[in-house]
Formats: sequence, structure tokens, C-alpha cells
Amino acid sequence: MKWIKFVVFFSVGLISFVRIVSAAPSAKPIDLKESLTSAVVVDARTGQVLATRNATKLGMIASQSKMLTAYAALRAIHDGKLTWDTPIPITSKADLSHQPKYVYSHLDIKAGDHLTVRELYNAMLTISANDASFALSEYLTPKGMTTQAALQSWANELKLDHSKWYNAAGQVNGNAFENKIAHEPGEAANLASAEHLAMLAREIIKLDPNIRTLGESDFISYKSASANRTVKLTTDQFLFRHQHSKKVSNPNHLIIEGLKTGSTPESGAAFTGIVKDQAGHEFITVVNGAGYYTDTVTRYQETINIVNDVLKSQVPETFEAGSVLSDCKKVKMLDMKRKEVPVVVGQTKTFWHQKQAPIKVNHTTLSRHPKKVARGQSVALAQLALPDVVFLPNTSVNSRNLLLKSTIDTTQAPWWTRVWRDIFG
Repeated sequence: MKWIKFVVFFSVGLISFVRIVSAAPSAKPIDLKESLTSAVVVDARTGQVLATRNATKLGMIASQSKMLTAYAALRAIHDGKLTWDTPIPITSKADLSHQPKYVYSHLDIKAGDHLTVRELYNAMLTISANDASFALSEYLTPKGMTTQAALQSWANELKLDHSKWYNAAGQVNGNAFENKIAHEPGEAANLASAEHLAMLAREIIKLDPNIRTLGESDFISYKSASANRTVKLTTDQFLFRHQHSKKVSNPNHLIIEGLKTGSTPESGAAFTGIVKDQAGHEFITVVNGAGYYTDTVTRYQETINIVNDVLKSQVPETFEAGSVLSDCKKVKMLDMKRKEVPVVVGQTKTFWHQKQAPIKVNHTTLSRHPKKVARGQSVALAQLALPDVVFLPNTSVNSRNLLLKSTIDTTQAPWWTRVWRDIFG
């Protein structure tokens, strides 16, 4: 009888243990089933990867390539090396005025013209002007370096590992005109993964938050060598809302805010997007190979579909700024007079998982060892217990974790107190 009781007790205990272990919410990205060559959905704020399909596989990215030049321009502005109003000279490399616009999108600018950084940036991202991308990338290329090498250096800076770059517009090498690389085959094309494009998009959003509204009512007015011209700029957001929205199924009323399409026969229809749901969650999405390259609907429908896939299977858990974590109300700071400092969440963040179970704090890491702490000062990072969680490779430690801020003022303890605590805790 005692043996039977032991077995029953052990079995119940084991079941309870399994339940406790299994209660930890898994954050493994879901596998997308849509008919796409590659795709990814990422939480725009944290960089958490929520859904994938061949996300790390390299493929031709066509005009999505222009985002790399956009990043380089934004970084140069951020570093004070140029401004939005800096005039950029148009050289013969960017003069596509003799090319048909229905084949190669361009502004019809000519060698000798000057456009500002803002004008070229806007035209490159809205109407996908190839001449604008050629001109801006050429200007941004450091002296003594080829534009191809500059593109690769910008990609390396962002840790877009194993990506390959030939020209700034995303044309196959044979169709890059004066930007063609003589020693490379004509069919050579920029190669990157869906994950790379998401990483690139996230950096652009951080450097230019206004990208979300770019082109809704923007125009470019410029003086060319032959005439004054005005070009209206329209974004994917504008086109989706006013032309494509009635052609797609959008039961969750998702909002497409941008960012960049890609369309060549080799790449198929592609779209890197910024998508927001009705609760205010913002996603970075990438779909490649969403139908034939002239498609104007499928790429947007598939973008909506993959976000809906996430909303069906992933649960958001938001930690509000100023809130107290139930399992991390204080942080040990043995060097301070108050060796346990009460803390609150410093920034509102949302993390996603596949179960309706609360996320626990795994452990905290001190961000620094100061001599004094002020109320509202960041003092630690809380790492969450999220099995199988995946973040974009270039996601910072701060983005992956919760920032904790002190709710009190305190100063460093006397040296003898610190020594005592080091020995006895």
C-alpha cells in the first residue's frame, strides 16, 4: 500500500512539474504557409521575429535595394555630414532621361541638374526613381571607393551577412547602364534575405519616423536642364488606401503604412511593409515572390495574410512604462546604501508568445555600477523567460529586454559596508 501511495504521489508530482514547465509561454516564430519565396513578420519596436518563411534565404530583391541607399543617407544626416537641403549634382551615371519610363522608373532629370537630398530620397522611396537612387548613392560613396564597395560596406555595417550588392537601384547588372560593373555577368543582381530587408527597414524607421507618412501629399518641383518639372509622389500607403484596399480581404482592418516595393521578372512581386493593427501594434513585413512582378494586389493581400497569421496564433503581452513587475519589484545593488532598489518598467514594450500565460522574468542584469542613483534613472535590464524567442540579428540588448528604472534616490555605501557585503552578502 505504501508503495502504491508513493507511485501515485510521484506521478502527481511529476504531472505538476510538467505543467509548471509547460506553462512557460513559447515565443517560437510560426511557420508561414503562404505561397511565397520568402517572408518574415517582425515586431517593429523590439525586433522580435514572429513568423517566417525561408527568411534567411538569399534572393533577388529588385527595388527594395533602394532602402540601403536610404539608410546611408539617413545615417549621413544623423552624423551631420549632410542635410535634407544639401544639393546633389546629377552626373551622367544618373541620367536616364533617354530611357522609357514604363520600363525604368525615373524622374527624367539630366546631367548638370541639381536636386536636394530630400527630393532624391522621396522620389527613390515613393515612385522608385532609379535615377534618384543612382545619384544619391554616387554622392554618398566615399572618395577612392566604388559605389558597389560602398553599398557592400553599408550592408556590412548593418550585419546583412552574405548579402551581395551590385548597384543602388536594384537593376540586374546588364540593365544598370553606366552603373554596370564590367567584370560581372549581366544577370548579376543584388541578393539579400527577407530577414535582411526587415533589419534594413527597422533601421530606416528608427532614423526617419516620418517615413510612415511619406508621399501622402508630397510633390517634387525641380528645374532640369531643359524645363521646369513637377512630379507627384505617391507611396504604397497612398496607393493601398485609394486604389488597392477594395481589392483585398482585410477583416482585421490592418493599416499599411509603406515602405518599399520590388518588381522585376527575376524577383517577382515583392513588398517590404510597415503594418499596424487596430490595437496599435506595429509590424515590419517582407513578402518576396508574391505573384508576377507586375502584380498590384497579391503582394498586399499576402502582407495582410501573414500579419493575420500572427494575430491568430501569437498573444501580445505588454509591459507598460511605470508598472511594477510582480517577480522583480527590487534590484540588488550591493554598492549602494539601499542595497535593494525598488524599480519600475522604464519603457512600454510588447512581447509575443503562443500561450495565454504570463511571461516571467528570468533574471536581471545591472546596466551599470554608479556612485549614485537618481529617481527615474535606468539601473538594470530584466531578461524575460521566453523559450525559443528569436530576434533580428542586429537587435540591441536594450530592445530584447525590459529597461528598469529606480523609483528612489540613493548613493554609494561607505567602503567598509561594500567590503562587508562582498564577503557576507
